[in-house]
Amino acid sequence: MGKRIFEVYLAKEGIPNNEAYAKLDLPASLWELWDALDKVRLQTDDILYMEIEDYDAFAYLAPHLDGLDISLNELNDLAALLSPLDEVQEAAFEGLFSMEVQRKVNANGGVITLQDLRDLAVSAKTDCYHVVDAADDAQLGRFYAENDFVPELEGISDAVFEMLDFAGIGRMMRCSENGVFVGSLYVLRDGELTTAPSVQKALPEKPGYLFRLTLGLCPDFGGDRTAVLDLPASEEALVAAQEQLGTLNWENTVVLNYDGIIPNVATFADLPMEMESFNEFTKAVKDIPARQVQLPKLKALLEQFEVQDIETALFLTEHLADYILTPDLSSPQETAIDRLRFMTDDHAAKLLLSHVNLYAYGCDLIREDNAVLSPYGLLHRADYQPMLSPMQETQKMEMKMK
Repeated sequence: MGKRIFEVYLAKEGIPNNEAYAKLDLPASLWELWDALDKVRLQTDDILYMEIEDYDAFAYLAPHLDGLDISLNELNDLAALLSPLDEVQEAAFEGLFSMEVQRKVNANGGVITLQDLRDLAVSAKTDCYHVVDAADDAQLGRFYAENDFVPELEGISDAVFEMLDFAGIGRMMRCSENGVFVGSLYVLRDGELTTAPSVQKALPEKPGYLFRLTLGLCPDFGGDRTAVLDLPASEEALVAAQEQLGTLNWENTVVLNYDGIIPNVATFADLPMEMESFNEFTKAVKDIPARQVQLPKLKALLEQFEVQDIETALFLTEHLADYILTPDLSSPQETAIDRLRFMTDDHAAKLLLSHVNLYAYGCDLIREDNAVLSPYGLLHRADYQPMLSPMQETQKMEMKMK
């Protein structure tokens, strides 16, 4: 998804004892956004709390973004507009932003809106500005004087030229043009801003594909040819992708981008050389019964066992019934409250709450059930036995057979 622009923290707003949260780098793919919401586990009436924890190179936006009513999808869209900017375009964006802030302040204290920021991000990739290699008024003044932008200086000698007040010339030009310095560059707007298309507040529907790979050839083998492959794929689709790239058996092919219903699962395989095994895994995921309910469990297991190979991931898809995930439980306190409500009626449980160390009781319950609090909820084996990794399970069976 390009370079990171923001790091955000997501959680439920105003829910006591709830510790469900997600941290996400933006821009993120649509599947990554939906995965973050799987971790937060919003219910119908819940409100999403979002905090930008890191702005990277765009810290100057913090005072303006903090006060905006902005959704996760809108913030992600802004990050996606900023991410492709190169170093000069980033400087141009900052300069255009600074000019817009000054203009708004002078116009009766107006505020920078999300649409303003999106327009500036789009405009930073156009020719509505000039950038000069000048870090202060003196350097700017010398640039203008040397490049014949000051007609009054025409015909003066070199000796007189060096006696000029370049700082004064630069200051005069900067003030007349309303330009700004950004680091070692001077930014001047000389055209109209481009209006960015509108963006919806709500998150779009989940993608129609489960897994998508963007493939290309190594730089030394074929230039800029690419192919997009949605998985699971038929044998014909796999062959067609290779033909599009002009390769055989995926030789000299690299994965340029991955997006999928399970984040980062492409790192489990040596792609594209293990494409066949990876394709089998994607088929297994597609065929999981009640996938919307079971998929968070699979993601929890992959994280719990720190899976790093397709064989283990495929094994877990076949043994989901051996585990139970309770998404509603995100903390020891919630685990304790859930058990109290199970043992007695709601009224009695409510009376008990203020007399019980919920954290300590919840920790004991989690330990007794050999459970863990995963990013997707409380996870434990269906038989409440210790949760061994698939490799540990195999080793245990081999020891029993000896």
